[in-house]
Amino acid sequence: MKIVNWHVDTLILNVRGKLPDELAKELDDLQGLAKEAESDVTTDWQFSGQTFFIKPHGSKNCRWILTCGDSYLHLELSKGRLNGIICKVRFSSLLLHEKSTALALSAVYGFLVSFLGTTAFTLQVGEVHICCDVAGWELSLGDAQRFVSQGRAKAARLDQPSDDVVRLTGRRCTEFKFSQGAAHSCDIYDKTMEVKTHQKEWFYEVWKANGWDGKAKIIRVEFRYKRACLNEMGIDEPYDMLDRLPNMWAYSTKKWLRHTDPDHNTNQTRWEPSAVWEVIQGASGEDNPQPEARIKKVELDTERAQAGFVGYASSWAIRAVWLHEAQQDGTISGDDMPAGLPIQAVDEDGGGFLAWAYDQMQAYLKERKAQTFTDLMHGKGKKLLRLMEKAEAHYLQRQQSLQTPKAS
Repeated sequence: MKIVNWHVDTLILNVRGKLPDELAKELDDLQGLAKEAESDVTTDWQFSGQTFFIKPHGSKNCRWILTCGDSYLHLELSKGRLNGIICKVRFSSLLLHEKSTALALSAVYGFLVSFLGTTAFTLQVGEVHICCDVAGWELSLGDAQRFVSQGRAKAARLDQPSDDVVRLTGRRCTEFKFSQGAAHSCDIYDKTMEVKTHQKEWFYEVWKANGWDGKAKIIRVEFRYKRACLNEMGIDEPYDMLDRLPNMWAYSTKKWLRHTDPDHNTNQTRWEPSAVWEVIQGASGEDNPQPEARIKKVELDTERAQAGFVGYASSWAIRAVWLHEAQQDGTISGDDMPAGLPIQAVDEDGGGFLAWAYDQMQAYLKERKAQTFTDLMHGKGKKLLRLMEKAEAHYLQRQQSLQTPKAS
């Protein structure tokens, strides 16, 4: 069992600032030419010796798309009127492995300064994927019972032409997915097969440089961190992220997901990690890095709470009115049906609904919760206080670690 690659495999940056009017006009003119040609059109911009092309269309969240090479560097641009993001920059795996992540960041920053004609912008990590390539590990469907995860669900993919995702069968397995589409997710799959399918043979040289014999199957373990997860970790700035990659990896492989050796203990969280997973846990090369903590933001903004209350109350009110109308015309009936509310009783200011809702709430608290409203309120308060204390402790710990010089 050998680690033949540990690297950032995908990086997406959010560029925040103001898009110059002159640049927006130039992009519009070039896109117009692309629409007339009904194909991508070359531009005068280049990155690392490769020419950017502009597409004749934008996408759901951007107005212009520029790409160079085989998506070597991909830019999605807009005027940033909704969220302040004027550009999303996607680094390809080839770019990140070819230059190293730090050098790729420096090169892209230099390009953006020239492209935008200003340094008045900030970079924020929008998404990052960290990968570990393992030589000599054979996946099997039996591994499904050995993974212990905080993720929602795991699924196994079979070594067949079909893209069906299945649970358990007797056939060979080539992929496990955990929490697909979530803020934090993992994909474990046969990388040698994927390299052949997508013509990424340049990976062979990366692996050989790290001791691959050219024959052993490569299994990739890839953790993905979207903006919501990064926000909980307190990660915004790209170079700060680079310093904390080992800590992110430690969180993912020690706290969030483990491949274990099951034993007689019914508590899976106490199962010891397998030999292969211990190797994967140490892939960053750091000596026992502290796992990052994900601290969900505690909101004390009463205005946001009020907005949520109004939204839920109005949704409840219209459903209660519809229920009453359905009961009146005989569409639904039954003694066990909840009571509806005539629309006349709602009142223009909602006062009638709120008075009606009070009785419904009291019945719910008595039957379902066996608690009073203040009991629930104080319970919620205790949870919020614990979260706030945990967030403060993590912040202080992080500040202390930043101030402590690393041993040379």
